[in-house]
Amino acid sequence: MPFKVAKARLAAYVLRLSGVVLLAVPSLASATFSIVACDRNGNCGAAVATNNLAVGASVPYAQAHVGALVSQFETNPTYGPKGLALLASGQSPDAAIRILLDGDNNFDNSGITARQIGMVDARGRSATYTGAEALSSAWAGAEHGDGFSIQGNGLAGEQVLSSMKRVFLSSTGTLAERLMASLEAGEKAGGQTTGRLSAALLLKTPEGAWQDIDLRIDSAAEPVRDLRRLLEQHYALQAILRAERQVRKGAISDARTSISEALHRCHGWDRIWRRAARLAMTMGDTDRALDYLSVFLAINPVWGRMEIRDSIYQPLRTNALFKSWNN
Repeated sequence: MPFKVAKARLAAYVLRLSGVVLLAVPSLASATFSIVACDRNGNCGAAVATNNLAVGASVPYAQAHVGALVSQFETNPTYGPKGLALLASGQSPDAAIRILLDGDNNFDNSGITARQIGMVDARGRSATYTGAEALSSAWAGAEHGDGFSIQGNGLAGEQVLSSMKRVFLSSTGTLAERLMASLEAGEKAGGQTTGRLSAALLLKTPEGAWQDIDLRIDSAAEPVRDLRRLLEQHYALQAILRAERQVRKGAISDARTSISEALHRCHGWDRIWRRAARLAMTMGDTDRALDYLSVFLAINPVWGRMEIRDSIYQPLRTNALFKSWNN
């Protein structure tokens, strides 16, 4: 087959498929909204949502006692570690952004006109930059103040950012909870014009280790909603761990309160119900243990049947309900 004929047939085939491809693949147009913030305790973090894949893998960066930043629209992933290093060296967010832009070198064939940056340091100083190309998207802008920076592009309108700011400044709770509430406010206010696909919440704490939060929804129909579920499950785990410490200290009443919180926030996480049942047995709350085991078995029957063979449940062996689970 002559090369020109083969090339023409290939072009025609791609053209016939293009309608299906456009329907099946999410738009690659940039559209992102985010918030970065630090509190006076040295916690620094970011929350972000976009219509592209795996936003948490490259857009948000944070370091406790240093700061946080996002690089979006056309992300330059080198900005993250470089920006944090600049903040750690004492540079202000304004100065750090200028240095990053000066050294951009058209990363990934995109120049600084396609960058949008939000940055905050642990002292509360903040700054933003939105290049001309990013600014020309459906709606783009930024707001920043003491301890926070909010920015977005391809949005439904100015109300997205103003709602995020209002909720962040008026909300209470941990910094992670305030970041999450702000992101949800942006989504409720219209979010992005081109759809949604991923979301992420990053928090770096002075304590580090398991106190840090790095939650990501890489691809989902409702990424912000799903991110909220993950955050609730994170706090459910923290609550059940706290309950276990309280039981060891003999603070039984406090432990029961912590277990209640854990179960309320766990969104059907089988592991939390299992640990609650074990704690109830340790505290002598056999009725509660039966209730918790009932839920655990309903969620995960295979693991549940393995669990009830454990010797910790010996006091329940004569209970009619417990015996029925072994049949």
